[in-house]
Amino acid sequence: MLAMANHRRPNLLRQSISDNKSPGDPKFMEAFELNKEEAEDVFFKQAWLTYFWRRAKNHGVEDDIAEERLQFWISHIGQSPTSHDAVDVERGVLELRKLGIEQQLWEASRREIELASPTNHD
Repeated sequence: MLAMANHRRPNLLRQSISDNKSPGDPKFMEAFELNKEEAEDVFFKQAWLTYFWRRAKNHGVEDDIAEERLQFWISHIGQSPTSHDAVDVERGVLELRKLGIEQQLWEASRREIELASPTNHD
């Protein structure tokens, strides 16, 4: 699922994400509005990030940060996205990948299914 969010549309802002010390660091640039397609991409990725962090919180995955990340993405829902939001979602997707959230959630779901399975008699 994370791959879908990642490959939905390549983002032109990815280069600025990888080099935080560059003079064009997005934190120091003025935000600009996105066109319709870019805004839809940001909305889509915000929804995915909210979905993954809610599942992480519910399954006890990355307990130390899941609630904070969930609240961060919830707070961005419904706002008109800017270039800063585009950078934020790319960083968020990268964070999910680095932490292996999708794999951890899959493993947690499998454990729950195995525990609930009537064939598991000890």
